[in-house]
Amino acid sequence: MFNGVVSRSREGANARDRRDLRGELVAAAVEMLAQPQPVAVPSLRSIARACQVAPSAVYWHFPSEADLRSAVLDAEYTSLICTVEAALDSAPDDTDRLVVAGDAYITWALEHPGAYQLLFESDDELPATRAEHGPRLQQRIVELARRVDPQAPFTAALLLWSAWHGVVSLRLHKTEWDWGMTPQEANERLVAALTTRRSSQESSAENGSQHHDP
Repeated sequence: MFNGVVSRSREGANARDRRDLRGELVAAAVEMLAQPQPVAVPSLRSIARACQVAPSAVYWHFPSEADLRSAVLDAEYTSLICTVEAALDSAPDDTDRLVVAGDAYITWALEHPGAYQLLFESDDELPATRAEHGPRLQQRIVELARRVDPQAPFTAALLLWSAWHGVVSLRLHKTEWDWGMTPQEANERLVAALTTRRSSQESSAENGSQHHDP
C-alpha cells in the first residue's frame, strides 16, 4: 500500500537532485534586488517562496543568512566588474576611458539599485578579491586616474569613485529632484573638471618655470 508513496518520494528526490537549487536561490535574491531595498538581502523565506521550495531547502545550501548574503555580494560584484571591463574593452580608441568606466559603473548601478545599495551602502566588507577580476579592474582604473593626479593615482581613483557614487546614490534616493542633466552628462562633466584642473595646474607650473629662466 505504500509503494506509490515511496515511488513519488523517490521521483521528487530525483527532481530536486537535478535542480541547481543553490543557483536558483542566488538568482531569486538577485531578481528581488531589481528594486531598491533596505540594505539587506531579501529574507530566506521570501527567496524560498520565489523558488517555490520550503524554507528548510535553503539551509541545505546556505547554513545562515550571512552565507547567502556573501554569495549574493559575490554574484553582484562580479556582474559590476564584468560590465565595466566589457565597456572598457569594447570602447573605441578615440574615447575617454575614464568617461567610459564611469558611464558603465553608473549605468549598472541605476539598473541594479537594490544590489548597488547592498554593495556600497551597507557595512559589508568589499575587498577587491570578492570578484575574480576585481584587482585587475582596480588597477586599470588607477592607471586611468593618473590623468587626474600622476603622483597619487590611487587617491585620484578613490576621488573618482566617490564622485560616481554620489551621482548614483543621490539619484536612487532623491527621485523627486530635477538634476538638470543625465547621469552620463554629469559623469562627463566630472571627468572633464578633474582632468582639466590637472592640465591647468601643469600649464601654470610650466609657465612659471619659463618666467624664472634667465
